[in-house]
Amino acid sequence: MKLINLDGLALIGPGSEWFWSMLQFLIVVITLYAIYRQVRLQASSSAIEQVAALERDWSSESMTRSRLAVLHSLRDGVDPKNVPGQAGGVIGNFWERVGYLVAAGHIDSRLVWEYFSNSIGTWWGWLTPYAEESRRQFDVAAIFENFEWLAAKMAELDRKAGTPLSVDEAYLARQLRPFIETNLDALRTAEELRAVIVRPLSPSAVSPEAAGR
Repeated sequence: MKLINLDGLALIGPGSEWFWSMLQFLIVVITLYAIYRQVRLQASSSAIEQVAALERDWSSESMTRSRLAVLHSLRDGVDPKNVPGQAGGVIGNFWERVGYLVAAGHIDSRLVWEYFSNSIGTWWGWLTPYAEESRRQFDVAAIFENFEWLAAKMAELDRKAGTPLSVDEAYLARQLRPFIETNLDALRTAEELRAVIVRPLSPSAVSPEAAGR
């Protein structure tokens, strides 16, 4: 019993057109799949580099000093709406920019969530009074709107992952000390990396007369 009838099958010459059409179709499919994989790999690489660049900016010495200025003021009992304006603005504008990029689809929200979710939620909790005061003072309701949206997006992803973060006054109070310590460590590291090591010249590097004195 024949399952496949190959009688009259032609691969070359008249009657072989079907074969070459099918072969061309397969080549096109394989080529498109290869292009798709390359585009996906490039997109993934670009997304990871974007997040890495954000992490470098967030970990910079100037940003660390801004965070410490806000954290120290909160520790010292300053009204949260009156935290140092320059420092609060630097932090808020950073997350405002990230929020815009995520909302516009330029950065994957899940990548941002993987790297920064806790920081975003916590810092929005600390800076909410400052943001609200800034909106009232300048009569601009859109101040830090993307930061606020980003914090809500991170909270949504937290809930979907089964790890909701309750950012209330008690939580924010508990986080002050560890955040200060972490940022102080980061600042010390940054300062050490900028330090210039001074050592005496080796005898061979000085003049023979000086070396013999």
